[in-house]
Amino acid sequence: MAEGASGGGWVSRQVAAMAAAWDRGEPISAAEVLERHPELDAEAAVRLIYEEVALRREAGLEVDTSEVVRRHPRWGDELRDLFACDRLIRSSGPALGADLPEAGESLGSFVLLEELGRGASGRTFLATDPTLADRPVVVKVVSDDQDEHLALAQLRHTHIVPLFSEQTIPERGLRVLCMPYLGGASLAQVLTDLAETPPGRRSGAEVLRILDRLPRTILGPPPAAGPFRRGLEGASYVDVVAWIAACLADALEYAHARGIVHMDLKPSNVLIAADGQPMLLDFHLARAPIRAGERLAGRLGGTPGWMAPEQEAAMAAIASGRPAPADVDGRADIYALGLLLRMALGVEDPGPDASRFRRPAWVGVALADVVRKCLAPAPRDRYGDAATLADDLRRQLDDLPLRGVRNRDPIERWRKWRRRHPGAFAWGIAVATTLLALAVAGGAALAVYAQRVESIRTALENGRRDLAAGRFDEALQLFGGGLEQARSLPAVGALKDALEAQIGLARRSRLAGDVHALADTVRFRHGVELPDRAEAQSLERACREIWDRRGQLLARAGPPLPPTAEARIRTDLIELAAVRIDLATRPGAGDEGRRDAAKLLDEAEADFGASFALDARRARIAGTPDESRPPNTAWEHDDRGRYLLRSGRIAEAAQAFDRALDLRPQDFWPNFYAGICAFRLGDFEAATAAFHTCAALAPEAASCPFHRGLAHEAMGQDDRAFRDYSRALELDPDLAPARLNRGILSYKAGRLDEAVADFERGVHARPDRETLGKFRHNLALARRALGDLPAARADAEAALSLGVEEARSLLDDSH
Repeated sequence: MAEGASGGGWVSRQVAAMAAAWDRGEPISAAEVLERHPELDAEAAVRLIYEEVALRREAGLEVDTSEVVRRHPRWGDELRDLFACDRLIRSSGPALGADLPEAGESLGSFVLLEELGRGASGRTFLATDPTLADRPVVVKVVSDDQDEHLALAQLRHTHIVPLFSEQTIPERGLRVLCMPYLGGASLAQVLTDLAETPPGRRSGAEVLRILDRLPRTILGPPPAAGPFRRGLEGASYVDVVAWIAACLADALEYAHARGIVHMDLKPSNVLIAADGQPMLLDFHLARAPIRAGERLAGRLGGTPGWMAPEQEAAMAAIASGRPAPADVDGRADIYALGLLLRMALGVEDPGPDASRFRRPAWVGVALADVVRKCLAPAPRDRYGDAATLADDLRRQLDDLPLRGVRNRDPIERWRKWRRRHPGAFAWGIAVATTLLALAVAGGAALAVYAQRVESIRTALENGRRDLAAGRFDEALQLFGGGLEQARSLPAVGALKDALEAQIGLARRSRLAGDVHALADTVRFRHGVELPDRAEAQSLERACREIWDRRGQLLARAGPPLPPTAEARIRTDLIELAAVRIDLATRPGAGDEGRRDAAKLLDEAEADFGASFALDARRARIAGTPDESRPPNTAWEHDDRGRYLLRSGRIAEAAQAFDRALDLRPQDFWPNFYAGICAFRLGDFEAATAAFHTCAALAPEAASCPFHRGLAHEAMGQDDRAFRDYSRALELDPDLAPARLNRGILSYKAGRLDEAVADFERGVHARPDRETLGKFRHNLALARRALGDLPAARADAEAALSLGVEEARSLLDDSH
């Protein structure tokens, strides 16, 4: 019987044939062999792929192993194992170590100003990016075989430092990861400075003082004002630690939900930014969960003293060639977060059994039990997920009963209750009187009353959870049901007041979400140019309806939203007022439009005070170019940039967006419009970098890879453009320009069937008239190339009827 295609001898012959072809200057790729032999098993496929990598290296070609993994997802796990071993072997050779830079050098598109830190995975520098107006950034320089960026690029979360871009420097064996410059210090640095102060005497204000007196970079700190600092100023130290841990648990839950375990959570990998915001960083050891019995090769790491028992056991097993003895998943990160909590709270190290320690006087019983649960030796005894841990930490901060551990200290429960109900002593007497009367009436009635009160309280607590998660309708349903019950019970006035306040807060939050969605639509669709007349009427109506309800958003009655949400409401409302003014004063609007705009300006200034955006529009209405008040906030610079962009003053617009990014480098819209400006100015590399940043900030926005594709195509990088358009269509299958452009690239590359498929789907998606004409024209071209002349003629006639004059030549040619 002939030897199968997956046999060892057959694979050896294929490897020899590949090497001979490369020697002749006629390289064969592994993908070509695999396409002809889809039945190959994993071992054979991986051997062929690695042979191609080796041949490319011998030929002096750049090899990005993470890109190889992306091209062969079917064997992704096996390839990652192989390249991990390969990395260890190559890095041990005397000539194969990465050529790490020093401060003062230029590396890729960055100028390295000063070193911020170094570790086993590389070095971190403060840098500037000359392609983006010397914007300050942080760059991490690692070996080009490391794939930290693959994990980090997937993550966009408030408490995870985002990846703006990555680039390889093949001649030096380096990969450069670019992240925002946020100032601040690692939690390890903060805790080191706090060590001089006894834990019981520390405070949130002391944490801020440490941040402010840490050594400055040569650029100085970024802006440090904001809601996080205001929250820290008056908080106790224990509450600050619990809040930091809750934020980190949120970040971990976000990563775990995407199949990523951090594997190296410790104080040095937590940034406390200059504005007080805690952020998780350093994903160089991050990976998918490990299952019991899984065999790994060189892919697992960790820091001694900061690993869960099962992670240490897995590392020992792998080192001796044995399979992992137990699962290693998100609960390992929860264990590490427990270690971080214990250290930050100033609890002495108990030795080998991390879950047993003496609770100090400044740490409450409930919080100590949370830490013990995180540090349980067996993963099944810990919190099941980071979201539940975050919920308990926030319940502790809100003086609510915990759900993950017993609330076993009656004194602490009483104190929490009193803090939740500061005026509850008289209320308690009334309840006691009522309960006494009920007791006289009968024990059964008392039990029913207590059960109904508990039901109301549960509705209140569950509604708050839904409200915090942005599930406004569900929260309103719970609050409404609880309030209905409360109205029929005596002596529950405090609960009824709390429910009414939460209903108001939920309605306000839902309206704020609607406002933000409309404001973002305005920023995306009308940042470059105002809509046509028909769409302008619809947009003006939507903005006016929201504007007329602004009183509900600006009302100060009831509990406030988080400070960031309150600030966003103001920015979004001014955005909607600004676009209404721009629509009312566009050319041809007449005197009535200017009068409406002036009235709207008066209303906006009455509600929000004077600002650059409003002053500039008043000056434009009056015909005076003089703008007396300079832009101040990032949004005002962004708004000015969009006005300049619409006016065709692209270079000035680019400068305005750069100023916005100096203030808020993590904001999506200034990055997006900076990319638009760079593209229009012909600086396609800068445009690519900007849209790459946008894709990291908003990984679910199809417009980011689409615009990056435009820049890649403008540079003649059709393969990258094709991948970008494909990614955009994965995110939004109805994005007609991406489908049109991808089809055109397929047509240019001779992949006519793929081109026809894209063009046909674009036609059936019913795009606007102009785009439909382009689809029909290109469909005619592709079908003519395939020899289907009748169909090509029909498409050309349709394109011509839609105003595409170029289609006329196809009609002449098809006779």
